[in-house]
Amino acid sequence: MARTMIDLDDEMVAQAKEIYGTKTKAAAVRAAVEDAVKRHLRQQFIDAVKSGELDFSEIVEETKVTDSARDAKAA
Repeated sequence: MARTMIDLDDEMVAQAKEIYGTKTKAAAVRAAVEDAVKRHLRQQFIDAVKSGELDFSEIVEETKVTDSARDAKAA
C-alpha cells in the first residue's frame, strides 16, 4: 500500500467518516475510494448488459424452472 499526502476538505472527510462508519480519516478515504471503484465497475457491468454486450439468455434458459418442476416442488 502506498502512502500519499493529499489535502482534503475537513467537512467532506467528516461526512465520509459518518457515511462509512469509520473513526479515522485514512479509513474514511480508503472506504470512499473502494466504494467509488465498486460503483464504477457495477455501472460498467450494467451498461454492458443493457447494450447487449453481455447476454445471459442462454443461462436463463438453462436454469429456468419449468411448470412441472415447480408443481413437483410444491407437492
